[in-house]
Amino acid sequence: MVVEDIMLGDMEDMVLARTYATQQSEAAFATLVARHAGLVYSAALRQLGDAHLAQDVTQAVFILLARKAGVLSPRTILSGWLYRTTRFVCADVRKRERRRQRREQEACMEVDLETGGPDPAWVQLAPLLDEVMARLRAGDRDVLVLRFFENKSLKELADVLGLEERAAQKRVQRALDRLRGLVVRRGIPLSAAVIASVVTAHAVQAAPTAVVELAQTAGTGQVAAPSANAILQSALKAMAWLKVKVALSAGAALGLAAVMTAVALAQFSATPETPTAHQAVASTPATPGPGALIVVGLMANDAPDALESLADSIQRSLVARGFEAERVGILSGEVTREQILRELHHRAGWVREEFWLVLLGQTGKAQGGEPAFQVSGPRLTASDLKDALDAIPGRQFVFIGTGNSGAFLPLLRSPQRTVLSATMAEGEPDLPRFLSRWAMHFAASPRADFAEIAARASASVSEYCKQANIAQSEHAQLVDPASAKILDAPFGHTTHSTNTP
Repeated sequence: MVVEDIMLGDMEDMVLARTYATQQSEAAFATLVARHAGLVYSAALRQLGDAHLAQDVTQAVFILLARKAGVLSPRTILSGWLYRTTRFVCADVRKRERRRQRREQEACMEVDLETGGPDPAWVQLAPLLDEVMARLRAGDRDVLVLRFFENKSLKELADVLGLEERAAQKRVQRALDRLRGLVVRRGIPLSAAVIASVVTAHAVQAAPTAVVELAQTAGTGQVAAPSANAILQSALKAMAWLKVKVALSAGAALGLAAVMTAVALAQFSATPETPTAHQAVASTPATPGPGALIVVGLMANDAPDALESLADSIQRSLVARGFEAERVGILSGEVTREQILRELHHRAGWVREEFWLVLLGQTGKAQGGEPAFQVSGPRLTASDLKDALDAIPGRQFVFIGTGNSGAFLPLLRSPQRTVLSATMAEGEPDLPRFLSRWAMHFAASPRADFAEIAARASASVSEYCKQANIAQSEHAQLVDPASAKILDAPFGHTTHSTNTP
C-alpha cells in the first residue's frame, strides 16, 4: 500500500484522473483530493464566507470531477479546472445565500500571519480576488493558480505548460500584471509583487480533515450529504441552462424537443468543459482555385481572444481580396500538428494559382533546435511546413505571425513562395505589434501587394515606437522568392506577388 501511494504521488493530475476513470481507483482519486482540496475549499470559503457551505461546495466539486474524469482533455490543467468549477458552483450557491454572504465575508477573512494580526493587503484583496480572477483568460488564470495558489516552482510550471522556464516566467509576469490591472481598477493600488506575496501566503489554507474525508467519498460512489447534494443538483441545473443559453445565443438550430432533451441529459453530466479546437475550415470546392488557411496556435501570453479576432479580420480581408469565403479556413482552439498537416494536405488536392497561409501564435523550438509553431501536443516544425507547402501548387504567401519567427525564413525559401516573419529569429516580443498593424493595413487595402502591406505595417510599428519614444524591439523580415534573399523593411518592390488571386 505504501509503494502504491508513492507511485500515485508521483503521477500527474490528468494521469490520476484517467486512472480513476478507467480503473475506478479510489486511491488515485484520494490522491487528487489530497492535492487540491485546500485549493477548492479555500476558494469556496473566500467566496461564500461560510465554512459549512464551503465544505458542501468542496464535496460537490469533487463529485463533478468524479463524473467528468473520463472525458476531460489530457491537456486540462486540473487545478485551473477545479478553481473554475468552484467559482461556478459558488456563484449558484450565492443566489440562494445572498443575505448571508455579505454579513459573514469579513469573518472568514481573518487568516492571520504567524506574526499575528491580519495582513492589511490581504484584507483589501481577499473580498474581490476570485471575482477579478474570473475576469482573466483561462490560460492566465491557470498560470496564477499553479504559481501562487499551489506554489509551484517555475520549473514545475514550465513542465506542466510544456514551455521553457524563461517563457513560463514571462507568462506568469504577464498574467500577474493583468490581475494587478483589474485590482487597481477596483480602487486597490497594490503592486504586482505585493499581490503575488499575499496570494501565496493566504489564498490556500489546509482543508479541515472532515472536508477532505467528505470530498474523498466522491470517488467511492457514496451518496453525498443532503446539503452537498442539493448544491450539486442546483449547480448541474444551472450548468445545463447555461449551455442551453449559449447554444441559443449562438443561433443553434435546435428544436424545442432537442433543447429539453439536452437539459435533461445535462442535469446528469454537465460540467465546465475544456475547449476543443474550433474548426472553421474550408470544405472541398467543386472546382480548383485559390485557397487560404489561417491557424491560431498556443500563446504564452494574453491573447487567444485577440488573435482569434485578428484571424477573423484576416479572413474578411482575403474575401475582400477576391477569395471565395468557402476557400478560406480558420483553425483555432486546441489545434494539433496533425490537424494542420491534414488541412494542408487537403488543400494540395484543390488549390491552384495562389495559396495563403497565416500562422498566429508563438514560436518555440523542437528537438535539435529547429524552429516550430506551438500547438497542442507535438509542435509543428519548419520541416513539417516545408514538406506540406511544397505539395501545394501555385504561388504561395506565408505569414509567420509569431515572436522569434525569423528562424523559419531560411527553411521555407522557395521560388514559388513569399515568406514574411513578424520578427527576427531571436530575442523579439512574443506578441509583436506588427500583427495588428499588418491585419489593419491588409483590411484597409486588401488588394495591395503582399510586400507593400508588410512595408506599411512595419512603418506603422516604427512610427509608433518613435511617437512613444521607445526603442523598436521588433523587426519584420521577408524572403524574396526571386532572389531568395532575406530582406528587412521596407522590402522595396522586390517580391513577385500579385494583387488579386
